Amino acid sequence: MTKQVVKFAFFDLDNTLVDQSGALREWAEQFVADRGIDPAAVDFLAVKSTTAKTWTEYASDFKRHFGLADSVEQLVHDVTMTYPHFFVLDDAVSEGLRRLRAEGWRLGVITNGATTMQNAKIDRVRLRGLVDGVFVSETEGARKPERLIFERAAAGLGVQLDHPYGWMVGDSLEADIAGGIGAGLRTIWVQNERALTAEDPQPHHVCGSVADALKLLADA
Repeated sequence: MTKQVVKFAFFDLDNTLVDQSGALREWAEQFVADRGIDPAAVDFLAVKSTTAKTWTEYASDFKRHFGLADSVEQLVHDVTMTYPHFFVLDDAVSEGLRRLRAEGWRLGVITNGATTMQNAKIDRVRLRGLVDGVFVSETEGARKPERLIFERAAAGLGVQLDHPYGWMVGDSLEADIAGGIGAGLRTIWVQNERALTAEDPQPHHVCGSVADALKLLADA
């Protein structure tokens, strides 16, 4: 009897399965309006991913910049309780995930970030029911591109790394593509504004959106 081949894929969360940048900007617009801050502040608040490594650092930055009376702890609470509500999951993405699972794929999410925040986003868009496992760096004790988080995700899905039908899909060349390659996976880069250079980790495929990446996997 021929042994059935199990295909599997891991997906990044932010700016891959969901639009983190758009959600952060929408949150910033509401925060600025609620506080009566100059609307120009939206641009300052909407660049957290490139200027601050933690939400505490982020809150400290905008507390100082805007002279807010709130404590850093209160601002962090404000962000973490409201920001995830601006996340949405496109129908094309949910349909693509359902199609792969219906075809026998095992799917996982591997995301760097704080457990509480990442889980809140995932639960907001009801993503947990569309995949076989969610692996958050804070929970796993390792971050992409470290191989360890991929090993733990593979164990959680019951699959083997260095498998010809294993994939990593994400928008970060350093975390997702380099990490996926280092874990022995084929990779799909969800292209952003960044230009791919010869010095960058080289993905196996490049797609303009995660919906396109899901279509590519369905045909793989």
